[in-house]
Amino acid sequence: MTSRQLGILYGLLAAAIWGGMYVVSDVVLRVIPPFTLLTIRLILGGLVLALILSVRKPPGLPR
Repeated sequence: MTSRQLGILYGLLAAAIWGGMYVVSDVVLRVIPPFTLLTIRLILGGLVLALILSVRKPPGLPR
């Protein structure tokens, strides 16, 4: 798969997740309070970013 195709795939995946979140939030907010849902989303996002950073091993930050 070329990098262009991979970029398009990632863009479509991001759009699908973003668009689907409204439907999921509507259903989940009937069961879970808003602050709890926000906390879960932030923790999951942080874990995903930590996983990506641990796999990619970014170079040191410029000074």
